[in-house]
Amino acid sequence: MIHLQLVTSKGTKFDSDVYEVLIPTQGGTIALYENHMPLISAGNAGLISVRKEASTGDDDMEHFAIAGGVIQIDGKTARFISDDITTSEEVSEQEAAEAMARAQEMMVAAESRTALHEAKRMLQHSSAQLQLARLKKRHHR
Repeated sequence: MIHLQLVTSKGTKFDSDVYEVLIPTQGGTIALYENHMPLISAGNAGLISVRKEASTGDDDMEHFAIAGGVIQIDGKTARFISDDITTSEEVSEQEAAEAMARAQEMMVAAESRTALHEAKRMLQHSSAQLQLARLKKRHHR
C-alpha cells in the first residue's frame, strides 16, 4: 500500500492508504504503487484514479478531477497538491458542460496569450470535471 494525500488550499480532499494511483502528467499517465521511486513531477489537468485494494475493479475505482498540480512521491507516500481537486460528489454533468462551453467561448474571444492560456486551462479542467460526472453517472446506473 502507498499513502495518498490529495491537497488543495481549502484542505485535504483525500488521505488514505491505497493500492494504486493513476496520475496524468505532462509525459503521460503514471501509475504509483508502494515503493515507487522518489519523484517530483507536474500533473496535468485530467483525472486521478485510485484503486483502494488490489481486488478493486476498474469500474469501482475512485476518481478526482484535477486542474493540474504537483505530485511528490517518496516511495511510501504520494502527495498531490493542486489549486482545484473535484470529487465525484461535488460535480454536476450540466454544470461541467456549461463551464466547458464558457471556456470554449473564452478561447475564441481571447485577445492575448495570457487570456488564451487561461481559457485553455479552464477548458482542460472543465473537460476533466465532465468526464468525472459521466463516470459517476455510468457507475450509478
